[in-house]
Amino acid sequence: MTIRRTLLFSFLAVSLVPTALLTFLAFAQARDALQTEIADHLRAQASTAMEHIDWMLFERMENVRIWRQLEVLQDIRLRDVDKRVSRVLADLKAGNDVYEMIFCTTPEGEVVAASNPQAVGQQLPSSTPWLTVDLFSGPIVFDSLAFAGSSRDARLAIHTPIPDAFRPGEVIGTLYAMFEWQQIMQILDDTERDSSTGNAGRGAALLDHDGVIIAASSLLRRREFLLSPALAFWPPVRTEHNGAMTADGRPLGEADVLVGYAHSRGYQHFAGFGWSTVVVQPIVYAFVPIRRMGLAFAILLALTGASAVGASLFIAARLAQPIVGLTKFTRKFSKTEALPPPPTHRRGEVGELTVAFLQMVQDLEQSREDLIRAAKLAVVGEMAASMAHEVRTPLGIIRSSAQMIQREPHLSGEGREMASFVVSETDRLNRLISTLLNLARPRPPVFREVNVHQILQHVAELLAPRLTRRNILLSEEYAATSPQLVCDEEQLLQVFLNLVLNAVQVLSEGGRILLRTADVEDSLMIEVADNGPGIKPGDQTHVFDPFFTTRAEGIGLGLTIVQQIVRTHGGEIHLVETPLGGACFRILLPHTRSNSTDDETTSVSG
Repeated sequence: MTIRRTLLFSFLAVSLVPTALLTFLAFAQARDALQTEIADHLRAQASTAMEHIDWMLFERMENVRIWRQLEVLQDIRLRDVDKRVSRVLADLKAGNDVYEMIFCTTPEGEVVAASNPQAVGQQLPSSTPWLTVDLFSGPIVFDSLAFAGSSRDARLAIHTPIPDAFRPGEVIGTLYAMFEWQQIMQILDDTERDSSTGNAGRGAALLDHDGVIIAASSLLRRREFLLSPALAFWPPVRTEHNGAMTADGRPLGEADVLVGYAHSRGYQHFAGFGWSTVVVQPIVYAFVPIRRMGLAFAILLALTGASAVGASLFIAARLAQPIVGLTKFTRKFSKTEALPPPPTHRRGEVGELTVAFLQMVQDLEQSREDLIRAAKLAVVGEMAASMAHEVRTPLGIIRSSAQMIQREPHLSGEGREMASFVVSETDRLNRLISTLLNLARPRPPVFREVNVHQILQHVAELLAPRLTRRNILLSEEYAATSPQLVCDEEQLLQVFLNLVLNAVQVLSEGGRILLRTADVEDSLMIEVADNGPGIKPGDQTHVFDPFFTTRAEGIGLGLTIVQQIVRTHGGEIHLVETPLGGACFRILLPHTRSNSTDDETTSVSG
């Protein structure tokens, strides 16, 4: 697996796994909290509805209890001949619109006074008491619910005996209040329409002590569950406690439902009828907020995942890119002899690794070049030794013989010319052998502190006549503030003379040579530049190779010796660009010689 993939998978594992785990835990906690909140809300709604119903029934009983004690009701003894009782009952009806009608009957059941005059004289049919409550001065009776027309059109007859004010213990009739049951239905409808958590699929019902639905909200009425015992077998709703539960909704034609229930606790001295209210909502609707929250968490996780993937790709690419570039650089370097363009340096550890690797590659390349150069120099040394032993003596004899021939008095002019050719060529061959010997066995340097500026000025003085004859301008720009070096003055003089002479040989009349120095960190920089034709790009890498020359009369060992002397002094020499347009050789010589330089000097001299 590549570094990029390893980093990518690592970043994804580190970022996505904890994020997914935290998101799941957060969703689970939020889901449980929201589910508990929804259940508590349904329970609170059921409790509120039950309290409202208990209060409303208590108010109705209080109305009947107080009204039966009105003195005017004693007129029913005379069958309300002056209609005073009917007028009072009409006023009571007008002030309490929860009643359909209020009327009084005789003990035999004949209506003698009513808020509706048309009811006077009617005979009230017998009915079976449904509920009886004893409040202080007498019982209050509830007859069974009577439904007429729509399921919402129902009435509850509440009645109590009217005591005889003149004969204690006897009654003169009965006071009836026909309570409109739709008031109870309205409470349940309001519960069903509560918008605090949404009302989709919600229903509310009032159950009597037998579990029969005696009042229901509009949803359950439309499904005809009124007066149905469908919920009689739900155990929790028949207890005397409030609470919430998840129940099987099949009795209501639903799947699982969430139920909030509350038991009647009465009101003041009214203990209640043992009724219960339930608020039901299918889980599929009740948990819509939870599903929305889950969707929000999923989107958040997806966005987080996408961000993590993008960040991981970016970071992995940023970290792997320099390593990949370094790998490509290594492969190219191993396949080709030429050093490919180095990868872009980066900051941090990877950047340090890149710099160190490039330095190692450059050192290897330099070592390879040095090894090749050493091999060539070894060949030169062997050749020089052989030529010095085998060629120099014969050359000396040939030269001496040619000189003796030149002294012959009868020698022709052509013979003298040929003899001079032999002398000059033997001199040239002798110089070549001397150069080869100097290269193969250089003189050990003698180090002492010298001012390099003085060496350069001495070079300029030595070559001044030749420069003047060729009309060549030599400029000097000595900007270095520390020109003092521990070096071999004679060898450095040879270096600078060689470089300046090379420039003189390629320049035409009117040319220009520049000698320049400058401080570069802990080294002294010396540049020898000219405005001549320069060196061709293809030849620049070979200028320091032995026997490489671009001049017909050249030997090709001058720059090789220059490089050897510079390296003996622990320095470097490079061919660089110059604003003059020609060639420029830059030499860097350290102010402080290291032990490795001494060792190198010893090995060369040995």
